[in-house]
Amino acid sequence: MKKIVLSNGLRVVKTNNSKVYSLSITVGIGHLNEPKLGLAAVCEKVLAPQLNNALAIQGGTITSYLTGCPAEEFENLLKKVAAVLKNPDLSQELVDAAAEDVAQHTRDLAPLPERQWKLCYKHTAFGTSKLVWDLDAYIESVKSLKTEDLEALVDTYYTGKNIVIGVACNLPLAELKELMEKYFGSIPVGKKQKFEKLEYTGGYTARPAVGDVQSIAIGWDLSFLANVTEEEELEADKAGANVLMSMLSGRLERDVAGTGAIREVKIAGYYGMRTLRISIVAPAGKDINDFIDIISKNIKRVTTTLASDRRMETSRQRAATEKLAKFSEPQDAAVEAAWQVLGRGDMYDVDARISSIFLTSARNVQEIAKSIFYRKPTIVVFGENPYSEKEILAKL
Repeated sequence: MKKIVLSNGLRVVKTNNSKVYSLSITVGIGHLNEPKLGLAAVCEKVLAPQLNNALAIQGGTITSYLTGCPAEEFENLLKKVAAVLKNPDLSQELVDAAAEDVAQHTRDLAPLPERQWKLCYKHTAFGTSKLVWDLDAYIESVKSLKTEDLEALVDTYYTGKNIVIGVACNLPLAELKELMEKYFGSIPVGKKQKFEKLEYTGGYTARPAVGDVQSIAIGWDLSFLANVTEEEELEADKAGANVLMSMLSGRLERDVAGTGAIREVKIAGYYGMRTLRISIVAPAGKDINDFIDIISKNIKRVTTTLASDRRMETSRQRAATEKLAKFSEPQDAAVEAAWQVLGRGDMYDVDARISSIFLTSARNVQEIAKSIFYRKPTIVVFGENPYSEKEILAKL
């Protein structure tokens, strides 16, 4: 990946792709740093169709718009997208239609089991002082939004210093820079916007199962990985975490086989406030405590026992494959790079990360496991008669 900085501070991250050129526009605004409830979502609904019918992805403190075209239409795409960013249609008619769509989508999602436990997880992990979820209040706020609200948002956040554009193309870097400067260099510079990060609190929440679905999610704060001062040590820790997650995913897959349960090991939370979350979604009729035991057993195993050579080889291969797969998709790669550039100022070296993964030892995995799992967890259970927080902590 290569980075270009335009005269107005707008940053461009370039990846290669030979057939279809793609474009991602990532802006440092989301529902965590929006000035009014629902404003970022409504703005995204208004802008996405204008941005070449872009697919929009929200990330808490950012919004990404994804679009693409054949190589021969690339300059026309740049021209069209730049024109919208400079002068979008924010008419009240569009705002009202987008608000109704967001409100209806919110109502539709509210009762879904996955929506409920994931939202509960975020509230438990980061406390509730700033994440007050009131369906009626949210919808009321969304429907009260005006053109002036969106204009203020665009003027503040859709500026050079708050945008990162990802491009997948085969153009020489100098030619791409000339094109990007031509179409995007006149976007106002603006001021780099900051947001107050949520504080990780962790904690325990237990609720009844939703319908015929039970779930257990346990997560740990990963913000300490961003505070490692030495670059080599940071890469080693993050590579170790990648291998650790692959190892846990493989072991959990085996342990839940035949139960009808679905396991997941992933980085979850909000950008800049990431957690390592292990979750199992199980059908009704199963004892949710059995799945808590499975997670606890595997956490204790990785912190107290060195993995075998065979397990390490499998986990390293799996971690490297997952990283390569992620960055083989141009838009996924561009969005990840944009998130890193906006949040941390630069993108990590993917080749260096993969090299570090293959150098990760069993001892590295055990040490990073201790660093993560000896911290305060977030525990969310949707099920009948689950263990208490004290009981789960004792098992971990």
